[in-house]
Order: sequence, then structure tokens, then C-alpha cells
Amino acid sequence: MKQYIIPGILILLSLIMLIGGAESRAAKANFFGKTLFFPMMHSLRQVQTNAELRTELNNLQKGIAMYRLDNLALQNQIALLLNSAHFSFYTGSQEFTVAEVIGYSGQFQQRNLIVNKGRLAGVAVDDPVISSEGIVGKVISVTDTYCVILPFSNPDFQLPVMNQAASVQGILNADITGTISMNLIKLGSEISAGDTIVSSNLSRLFPKGFPVGKVSRLRESQDNLFISAELVPFTLVENLEHVFILKNPPKGINS
Repeated sequence: MKQYIIPGILILLSLIMLIGGAESRAAKANFFGKTLFFPMMHSLRQVQTNAELRTELNNLQKGIAMYRLDNLALQNQIALLLNSAHFSFYTGSQEFTVAEVIGYSGQFQQRNLIVNKGRLAGVAVDDPVISSEGIVGKVISVTDTYCVILPFSNPDFQLPVMNQAASVQGILNADITGTISMNLIKLGSEISAGDTIVSSNLSRLFPKGFPVGKVSRLRESQDNLFISAELVPFTLVENLEHVFILKNPPKGINS
């Protein structure tokens, strides 16, 4: 029955339009145009415009991610030439695939992301994942058509990171409350609130220098041997709609 409702309404409107004289039909046409057809067409145009804007936003985010990766590769090439005896840098360009977040698994503070790309798209376990703003996590499980991503907001995720300005090293991880921190920083290190934290040259997951977040405050560990820096991450995992899965990740010194 439902499939006949719209055709029935259109037939009824047509009959109504045929009744009366020319002025009456013109008045009815004007009335239906303002109250029915115009709002309907406006809504359809709005849906189309929103879809076009979403596509444009996704393309811009992809462009930002590509620019950031190319820029980091160039910076690391320059650093390698200047100081090749001390560090191992990622210098090659990286391909990536765009994936849409389609679900979650696990509890809120320990949940993982599920995205719609898998082996058929060239995705493999341990591939690094980024957004246009910063790191996201790594792939931990893959099927032909989708994969599961362990985000940095999950306490099981760890990553070597450093202070962008002074190259102070530490380990990024989250606690069960959702607080993101850079831990195991040596006492007396040159680090302060407002500093930008990036992926370390010791990371084998991400290119050196990829953004992570900013330091919000510092605190000493209970054993008074290290400092921890609480971070405000650049990427909000809970708001992600699309991610970029890097292929052929750089190999560093540490895991």
C-alpha cells in the first residue's frame, strides 16, 4: 500500500489543479508552489549541497595529510644530510588509503576503531594510521573488507615521541581515565606547557616529526625519577569520520 501513497497524492493534486477557472488554477498553483513544491526542492538542493561540501572537506583533509607527509619527508632528508651519523630518518614518500570509520569495538576508554578498508585495499597489520591533524593509531586486525585500528587513546597503545623544540624523548600512552600523557621524561629535561609533541625518530610506525599534541601540564612521577607531560591531542578519536592508513611504514630503531 505504501508504494501507492505518493502517486495517489500526485493524482489528487492534479485533479485539484484542473478544477475551476484560469484565475483559480493560477492561485492554486501559486499556493502549492510556495507551501509544497518549493520547500521540497529546497530540501533536495540542501541535501545535494551538504553532500558536495562533505566530499570537498574529505578531499581537503586528504590534501592536508599528503602535504604534511611530503613536508616531513623533506625535513627528514635535510636532517639526514646534516646529521646522518647520529640518527636514522624516514626520507621516502608514503602512499596511503582513505578509510571511513564504520564502527567501534570494546569499552569506551579501551575501544578500537573499525574502518571499511582491508586486505583487498592493501591494508596490513601494524600499518600506521593518521588523520589530517595528527596520529591516530595502528592496524591490529585485518579482513578482506575491513580492519580494526588501535587508537592512541587506548591504554594498550604506546609510541616513542619527543618534544619538537628540544627533542626530549618519552613514551606516549593513555590511562584508563582517557588522559593522554608523554611518560618517562628525564628530570631536568627542557619541556614545558604549550610545547608541541611529535613522533620520535625512534618510532618505526610513523615518520619522524608527525604531530601528536600539545603539553597541557607537567607532573613528577611518584618515584621522583621521571616527569610526565599531560597532552591535549591534535586528533579527537571520537570525532573521526575518515582516517588515512599509511602503506610501507618507515622502519626505525625501536618498536
